[in-house]
Amino acid sequence: MQSVLNQLNSVPGVVGTMVCDPEGRLLAQAFPALFDAPMLHEAAKALSDATAGLKAAAGSVGMVDLRYRDARVVLKPLAGANMLFLCNSSLNLQSLAISSSVAVPKLERLVASRAAAPQGSVAGAARPSQLYETVQKINSAIARKKLEPSKTRGAIALKAGFALGCIDATTTDDPEKLSRLKAAASAVIGEPF
Repeated sequence: MQSVLNQLNSVPGVVGTMVCDPEGRLLAQAFPALFDAPMLHEAAKALSDATAGLKAAAGSVGMVDLRYRDARVVLKPLAGANMLFLCNSSLNLQSLAISSSVAVPKLERLVASRAAAPQGSVAGAARPSQLYETVQKINSAIARKKLEPSKTRGAIALKAGFALGCIDATTTDDPEKLSRLKAAASAVIGEPF
């Protein structure tokens, strides 16, 4: 799912993309480090509530484009999920509509396969792994300290032995990897994790 969201983020004007289930649980996201995990989980819950209200008031909705002075929020319902795009004001909605129409069937298959997964797997999707939460804390520290993201994340990856970009909310926790990640981040950034 992550690779599909990353492709959608390549549409000019798209800042970040996320998918959440109808209950407001974040399934996947591709946002810059500035947006931390708690903020995205809160947005997923709000998206779920707003989409349910919109369906009740207006019926079936294809795409909703909310325009603000400096940004746009585009909502796209999926079968069994909802997708949100945060965009800058220069977004070409037609380009996003074309790209999302290609991505929607893939995402719907991935969402359906999650729903069909054993109960333990679905419960793991509701709460992000500790590895993922640690990567989000690292990204926040990089932004807060105004460090160069790719160099800092690269240095941490070299020390930890794996790329931070490979970790998403559904990554299974591994105590050894978590320990290596925390040690590497502490060494590179200079604060405990």
